[in-house]
Amino acid sequence: MDFNIRAISVAESVPFDARTPVHELLGKEIIFRSGLPITITLPDNPGAFDQLPEPERLLTALVSWARVYDYPHGEDKIRYILAPAENPDPGADILMYRLDLLQPARIKPGPRLPVQILGGAVMTYDECTRWLADLSYEQRLANGTVLQRPRLPKPKAPVLRIAWVGPEKLGGESLPARFRALGSVKGAEITHVGPQSFALVKGNLAGISGLNAVVLCIGTAVYITRDVAPKTLPPEAVHHCYGTTLAAIEEELFTIIEATRTRVEEARAKEGVNQHDELLRLMLRGMVSHSKIGQSLHCDRDEVLTAVRSRRLDVPTANAILDDNCEAHHDTKTSEKLFLYKDHNDGKQYFLNPKKMVEIKLLIADPGG
Repeated sequence: MDFNIRAISVAESVPFDARTPVHELLGKEIIFRSGLPITITLPDNPGAFDQLPEPERLLTALVSWARVYDYPHGEDKIRYILAPAENPDPGADILMYRLDLLQPARIKPGPRLPVQILGGAVMTYDECTRWLADLSYEQRLANGTVLQRPRLPKPKAPVLRIAWVGPEKLGGESLPARFRALGSVKGAEITHVGPQSFALVKGNLAGISGLNAVVLCIGTAVYITRDVAPKTLPPEAVHHCYGTTLAAIEEELFTIIEATRTRVEEARAKEGVNQHDELLRLMLRGMVSHSKIGQSLHCDRDEVLTAVRSRRLDVPTANAILDDNCEAHHDTKTSEKLFLYKDHNDGKQYFLNPKKMVEIKLLIADPGG
């Protein structure tokens, strides 16, 4: 879960209009608590923050962080602070704020030295996915430390199991190691299978429990056909990968993982299993943060679903959850539903039931119910 983009994206996010002035943080001590705490002291020189492209925006990550990545850098340490942030563009993917810090080694005896601000970024969902994949790969080599924000909810969807049939090395890179890192970001276990022979590949694939998809990147190994895949997999679960560079192959894998996730989630939805609690909590949290409480403060259905859509979660299931927890508002009736709506000329307008706010806040505060 340390690098899983879906788990990070459902943490409490920074409001799109939140800002923290630099002067409020000069010389301030910040403690990130999750298991063993990590403490930093910020510089007391305003010029030290000039390395940040948007300091007042990115510094909000110090409060709303979801991950702290801590890596050795000689005698010093590199620290990355990552926080999900709402996108000001309604319906767009969630953003990720990143702070890059260098913590100089402590000189004993003496106080902790202030961190040096190396830079930062406002990343899109896809940019953060690629950055996390690279970081996960580096973490395996550097033996770094990762803090998760306490009570960070986990995605309810199972980890995908994908087999990749192809060479072990490409351009000097170990593909199994790269794919383990990529999978840790995308919530997938990617198992490498070498294309030794048709019979060996078929046997190895048959031995992978709960396999969701097979990817064939076989080049000249034309004897490896779609027939190596277990018969339990549907035809759409067997993919060909045509990339000849690591970047091209990873790009194709990203697409295949998302297609596999969609197919698996649709199948689970048909079986009546879904991400009910997570999706309901996200919708409620978004409505509370935008003060959509009571009939005078309302929004349309698309706005209710903004948080779900921006995190690339299951919108059809969220729609069904909204319908199950909603009914029309009547002045003469006390409703037990969490959401209410009124009919307007431009369609139904939704708001939270003011009589249910205690229950709603408990649901938001405790993902486990």
